[in-house]
Amino acid sequence: MQKHDRSNMQEVWEKLVGFGIKPMGSDNLQRAGEYLYQVMAEICDQVEIHQYQVPCWEVKDWRLEDQNGKEIKSYLFLESGSSEKFEGYVEFAGYHRVWDMYVWRRYKIVDAEGTICAYITVRENEGAIPQMLFAKSDLPHFMVGSKEEAILKEAEKSRALLRGFAETKINKSGYCRNLSGEIGEGREKVILCAHYDTVYSTVGAYDNAAGTAVVLETARQLTQYGLNKKIEILLTDGEEFNLKGARFRAAEEQGDISFVLNIDGVGREDMLEVWCGPETFERKVRAVLDKSKEKFIPRYICPPPPGSDHAPFYEKGIPVCMLTFNDQGILHTPEDIIEKSKLRNMEKMVRLNLELLERIGVIQRDTD
Repeated sequence: MQKHDRSNMQEVWEKLVGFGIKPMGSDNLQRAGEYLYQVMAEICDQVEIHQYQVPCWEVKDWRLEDQNGKEIKSYLFLESGSSEKFEGYVEFAGYHRVWDMYVWRRYKIVDAEGTICAYITVRENEGAIPQMLFAKSDLPHFMVGSKEEAILKEAEKSRALLRGFAETKINKSGYCRNLSGEIGEGREKVILCAHYDTVYSTVGAYDNAAGTAVVLETARQLTQYGLNKKIEILLTDGEEFNLKGARFRAAEEQGDISFVLNIDGVGREDMLEVWCGPETFERKVRAVLDKSKEKFIPRYICPPPPGSDHAPFYEKGIPVCMLTFNDQGILHTPEDIIEKSKLRNMEKMVRLNLELLERIGVIQRDTD
């Protein structure tokens, strides 16, 4: 990349993080989208904002505590229900399936009359973070980390009470806003995408301000190449809310999409996760990455897990590839902040994007 490209990408990254926590439907996210629109307009043709009115879940406050009033570290699941207060005994309730990727132990809080008044899911081998609920519960549903499960088990054994509350609401007049622009011409195209929203607990420097900045810098670099296919630059809203923006976009698509390249998370680690499918397309991607001069540890997963914006397109039979330098230690946490060390992997991701696009035949070096 050119000398000044890092500063362009870094500026976008830092400004996007500077808008703060950006859940779907929030004022912060709308301001971030307006800024990104201006950046895209300098790079792409026919930049548009696609707006969809959707109910947006919001959280104000929550607490889970033991019978002595000591707080148990927790987060509410997105789409958790609300309760001014609850109190009850802990009982094992089976298992909770999250993103069709994880199956975690679930507990229930039962009051003196035997009525369930809240749920608690334990994130296996990790700390608590917000995630989508999918169960459409009208009751509070908390996530705790694996260390906190010891508290639940002891309370279950001793019949100790747990208490708490959850303040959530649904904004029925909320919006989901995607941004899209085009580079090049032709009927057949490739979609290069990233999401710019966050969950309610983090500014999301790694997930996914870094991915958004990488996609825009990749788009900027394409001016140095000839294009054999049109490339759509797509920045989605609502990824953290069951891929809402990507689902809207995939449902509308009537064109000829060669494949979708999704960038979701550029963290500090050296392992590059490659979520790719079908196998015929994975072999093309693998042939490029296995011969790349960039330094990383590849981890191929096929078929691709469903937890990011490539999934709605893959469900339609479109080949997809998601790339991420995963950083599970800070995912969805307040610790996901600006760290200059991430820029090394962000620069590397741009180079990998361009290498993939070139060697698969989407772009070619401009010899003029």
